[in-house]
Amino acid sequence: MGQRGPQPKPTVLKLIQGNPGKRPLELGGEVMPEISVPSIPHHLNKEARKEWKRITVELVQLGLISNLDRAALALYCQAWGQLVMLEESLNADVALHMTEGRDISHAMSFTTSKGYEGQKVKVQLINNLREQVNRYLAAFGLSPSSRGRVKASSNTGQAALPGMDEPQGWGKFQR
Repeated sequence: MGQRGPQPKPTVLKLIQGNPGKRPLELGGEVMPEISVPSIPHHLNKEARKEWKRITVELVQLGLISNLDRAALALYCQAWGQLVMLEESLNADVALHMTEGRDISHAMSFTTSKGYEGQKVKVQLINNLREQVNRYLAAFGLSPSSRGRVKASSNTGQAALPGMDEPQGWGKFQR
């Protein structure tokens, strides 16, 4: 379970709107990774790869992707790819029922030996994948309600400035 309550406001927004709580603002505390597209994992299926190529273009334009996001993006794309395959399979089942003149609801449900109706596993999997895809979309700010909760990175890669020395010790790992 994640944090409760509303998402915290970005520091920049607090500076613009004011700081009614008068708590000290941490101006350098937000992580701004470099905007870049991670490499496509080899295990993704065909539909997942198509979604990866489509969505990364959009995420780069919005400044919402970095190499840190590879695993989360792979999870989203794989869930999307599996959802597409299951939806196509269910659509084929429905089309078969229609051509045979049977009730299409039987493509999505079954009757037990005792007369109870149950939902087919394929329909349950589709519903679970839809929920997963929706959660991943929200994590990247790609659903209408989550757009205001994400912040684009302003780091497009910075060249070394003249006169700046390379940090020594552990400081060289700081960004």
